[in-house]
Amino acid sequence: MPRIASLLIFFISCISIGYLSWYGPIAQDPAYHVFADQRILLRLPNFWNVVTNLPFIIVGIFGLLFCKSNESFSLPGENRMACIFFFVGILGTGISSGYYHIIPDNWGLFWDRLTMAVSFMAFFSLVIGAYVSNEAGKKILVPLVLFGMFSVLYWIVTEEQGAGDLRPYIVTQFLPMLVIPVIMFIRSSLSITRSDILIIASGYGLAKLFESLDAVIYQIIPLSGHSLKHLAAACSAYWLLHILKRQS
Repeated sequence: MPRIASLLIFFISCISIGYLSWYGPIAQDPAYHVFADQRILLRLPNFWNVVTNLPFIIVGIFGLLFCKSNESFSLPGENRMACIFFFVGILGTGISSGYYHIIPDNWGLFWDRLTMAVSFMAFFSLVIGAYVSNEAGKKILVPLVLFGMFSVLYWIVTEEQGAGDLRPYIVTQFLPMLVIPVIMFIRSSLSITRSDILIIASGYGLAKLFESLDAVIYQIIPLSGHSLKHLAAACSAYWLLHILKRQS
């Protein structure tokens, strides 16, 4: 079964990357930097989009403190390094996203995406370790994180050259969403359960929905969809810390 899961991951990855290669470059929409809620409070531009990043910082700090104070915990292979990468990425997301929303431009978005990419890939490594094999999860961690970082670097370099291409970053962000449901339904795990995956995925899915409805939500309530996105994504990240505490 581990071999079948590995082959499925490889097959889905090849199909996805092949399709994006055929599709052609995907540029960053310049309007992405224009958010619905641009209120200035306490002299801080885009106040609520900035301060709603605080939960990321809190989750990241508490996650790293947990990793430091617990020499081992019962995730497959006790893959502490993947957990450390994940919470470093979450902490970095809180800081870099806060900075980006003060000055929304491509370079701020670069740092925001770089830290998110680290978290995406670290979590993917943990799931592979839980559902495929301990060794596979450990071995693939560094290559995944490096690819995630490369995907963001590739985007900003091509953007600066006037031909921005988001395709590698799309792979970083969305390939795990295609692979994880497949492997979790052909394999099982006692450490990161299917329910855990569904909770984390639901939080992330809700965050993406809030992001897409940024202005619509802001017309209804005094908080924009993008601010709610930060809160939903931080709750999703917190669930991994909950998993670790549950098993410590």
